[in-house]
Amino acid sequence: MFLPSNRQSKAGAFARTLIRATLILVYWVAAEVWAAEPDAPVSPYPRCTKIFDGVSFAGWEADSSMWSIVDGAMRGIGGSSRLAYTKANYGSFRLIFTARMNPVNGDHLGVLFWGDRPQDSARPKIDLAGWIQFMPPHGAMWDYHPPKHHNLPHETLAPGSRDFTRWSTTELLCNLEKGTMRAAVDGTEIARYTHPDAGERTDPEKRIVAGPIGMFRHGAGASEYKDIYVEADPKEDKLLTVR
Repeated sequence: MFLPSNRQSKAGAFARTLIRATLILVYWVAAEVWAAEPDAPVSPYPRCTKIFDGVSFAGWEADSSMWSIVDGAMRGIGGSSRLAYTKANYGSFRLIFTARMNPVNGDHLGVLFWGDRPQDSARPKIDLAGWIQFMPPHGAMWDYHPPKHHNLPHETLAPGSRDFTRWSTTELLCNLEKGTMRAAVDGTEIARYTHPDAGERTDPEKRIVAGPIGMFRHGAGASEYKDIYVEADPKEDKLLTVR
């Protein structure tokens, strides 16, 4: 259809303005996405946040004379500091991490929870401080309530590996109100535990409380932990690493 030259000019100007506006919008959206990507936390597990960055102890308490970072893993060896533990407290949580012994030297791994917050990172109180301990990959458990810490009876669903030198991935799903823990190692649920006094918060011999999560260094071996993710107050009673 024929348009007078002035109408053609106006139509062309409008089209060029629309194209410029569209290009500006596309550029702005792309720039926003690009700017967000470097700082966006990357997690392979829905609703989980990575709490150890692999290059520093940001968010953690760890005595530097015994805890270091080697090849993206926190490494504990020797001395009196038996825990690297979170600055944040957790009651109900999902914890996923990868760990190994390097070397084993007659030692074992462990993760501690529901205990008193230590006051000294160089000598964190563990014995008689109310901690519950799960030991991957074999699935043993230990109780640090007074009057004397001891082996913790629990339900074994499948045998865990005793190859401590191989990197293994552990998932714990803990519910403070119910006093329950479910544990999986390398995609298989191997253990469950229910605390007999789930609602107790004051009696030191029975209570479980929201507190830090501690990665355990024990004995003469070297414990290494990396790729540590947490979901606080999990939305579903499902182990994400079990298929």
